[in-house]
Amino acid sequence: MTCRELPVDFSFTDTERSALVRRLESIRVNPYKAYEAFRHEICMLVASDPHVARFRDFMEARRRVSAYERPFVFVENCPIDSVLPELGNVDPVADKHAKKRSFVAEGFLQLHADVAGEHPISYLNVNDGDVFQDIFPKASLSDSQSQKALGPIHFHKDLANHFVRPDLVNILSLRSCDDNEIWTTFVANRDVLAALDRNTLAVLREGAFYTPFDDLSMMGGNVALGRAADHAVLTREVELRFFEKRTEGLTDSASRAVQRLTETLHAVKRRVQMRPGDFVSIANNLSLHGKEIGTVRNEAAQRQRWSIKTVNVHAIAPHVPHLVPGSSYLING
Repeated sequence: MTCRELPVDFSFTDTERSALVRRLESIRVNPYKAYEAFRHEICMLVASDPHVARFRDFMEARRRVSAYERPFVFVENCPIDSVLPELGNVDPVADKHAKKRSFVAEGFLQLHADVAGEHPISYLNVNDGDVFQDIFPKASLSDSQSQKALGPIHFHKDLANHFVRPDLVNILSLRSCDDNEIWTTFVANRDVLAALDRNTLAVLREGAFYTPFDDLSMMGGNVALGRAADHAVLTREVELRFFEKRTEGLTDSASRAVQRLTETLHAVKRRVQMRPGDFVSIANNLSLHGKEIGTVRNEAAQRQRWSIKTVNVHAIAPHVPHLVPGSSYLING
């Protein structure tokens, strides 16, 4: 039985999905070579295609919902590519660049960003600045805590200690196997904070914690980042800056708070076994997510499990000082 513990917020009809697949397959601009031109093509599609209308109406209503109360948007039956290449595990990004001929998944992620009023960004140290990133196993990073891991990924928010933290993490599933128990895991900050005692919350507000920069940023090699700064875990009263098993307390009380927080995360988590066409938008500052692995019955399929994602901000203006000169989306780090 496929595990799906998040409620479905929206489902595309088969007619809508098929029409959008055809329209997106007709776009020949390669987003990995000319992202801004690709973004323009999708903007024109959003403005004119009637099969986007119902989704646009849903997203406009969704904007009026508190992201703190409901930090996840789960959508089914989304358009994805009719033909997906087989990628190797040695250098899957290079394989994708060489073999992927259509850009339906990328188009849907950009379409969602346009409809939701979000701005996708990329990082010079992650896939050399690609906006569209793969959650796909890479042999040299199989044991890492990154989107290239073969194994589990502990609870985190993306780029938890980076100087530009995305507001949204949007994930679209392309290939999975129901025989394998691999779950994307979710925790809403509101559920965690409601379960923690007052003393633990007070300690989490102290600047007594350290989280290293994420694996991909450190291994990307384009920009030297040095040591991340010490920080509080609980900021702005509702945000959790935390990476399970990487964030450490620098005092005894902070270490105990990390343990208590970790226990609480697993007590209130929800899990989804993502299937092709499933999409989730995650409010990155108001929740944590990860990947759990149970029984794997098909190891070959595990190595081909593929999702594609973007990390988005609500507005680019606050981050302009960190952009590569001349870019409207590429972070210098």
